[in-house]
Amino acid sequence: MKKSNVRFFNEDQNSAANVAFANLVSNSNIGSMPKSKSFITGTVVQTTKDGIYVDFGTKFDGFCEASEAGDLQKGDTADFWVLSPAEYEKAAVLSHTKYLAWKHIESLEGSGEVVSVRAFFVAEDRRKTRIAGLRVVFEEGVLKGIRGFVPFKEIADRTDVKAMLEQTLNVVVISSDPHRGPFGDLILSNAKAGMQAVRDSIAHVQAGHIVEGTVKKILNLEDGEKGVLVDLGENLTGIMYSRDITSVPGQSITDLIKVGETRHFEIKRIDHKDCKIWLATKRLDRINFEKQIAKDKEYTGKVVRSFDYGVFVHLGSEINGLVHISDLKRANVSLSVGDSVTVKVKTVDERCERISLTLVEKH
Repeated sequence: MKKSNVRFFNEDQNSAANVAFANLVSNSNIGSMPKSKSFITGTVVQTTKDGIYVDFGTKFDGFCEASEAGDLQKGDTADFWVLSPAEYEKAAVLSHTKYLAWKHIESLEGSGEVVSVRAFFVAEDRRKTRIAGLRVVFEEGVLKGIRGFVPFKEIADRTDVKAMLEQTLNVVVISSDPHRGPFGDLILSNAKAGMQAVRDSIAHVQAGHIVEGTVKKILNLEDGEKGVLVDLGENLTGIMYSRDITSVPGQSITDLIKVGETRHFEIKRIDHKDCKIWLATKRLDRINFEKQIAKDKEYTGKVVRSFDYGVFVHLGSEINGLVHISDLKRANVSLSVGDSVTVKVKTVDERCERISLTLVEKH
């Protein structure tokens, strides 16, 4: 019988072979090859005009283009973000500047700091029935080149999202994960950035301050009350209720406040937490009006109160003056509430806030 050349491993031989193979694998760099979007630490081993080569302890070096290398020199040890992993006879592509960018983004997350991006793409859901959000990119500073996403609900003005393409938006970082997705996972909010800008502006304003604003809209509020919406600039908006507006007998709020007019307002109250500002004009108008009142100056107004000792005539800005009964008897005139008259200032007692009038004419 012919002798066979086939060799069989016994159990001990097979076990020894497996151990040898395991040791070979464990001592190789196969398992330590960096994955795309991972962070690695390496040492610059060579510099060229195109970039730097980095040794990070594996079979293959990594390459970092000059524009992504910052000011690293040969011998420097630094951290990198992996743009693409190493392939057969091809080095991993690295970025030192994007590593620094992602670490900076980590510090921005939850800080409320406002940064600027450019919107370059409107993302739609799979069925294209609605807009999902905006894809954006940082174009300046340490974050240059990093891409992010602003969900639809985080866009401040959602009336015409497509018009925001190629526009600069202010955003804050909601969440970040540099190790997910093709470009890293970065979620931003344009709406929260707007609120943060309001908080930054409102921090410098206090109750009692006099501010300039432009009337934007007359509001119909609950219980029949009206209000005024005022643009104060610097991302701030204030509201003024009709009870805080200087009243004039026979005139409505629309007679006193005109949409589009710019004037001064007094800040009555502020809620810094909810970024709300309440305005008033009563005290401010009264102060300004009082400065103009002078002896012998004439005013036309209506009788607003009548007493045995005389009648009070409204001069303006809720300031009334008294025509004494003796003046009425001397003129042989009887006045009632609602009568329109022309009066002249006799005296002004600033300490007692009293204004004495004499009747010029009853209309």
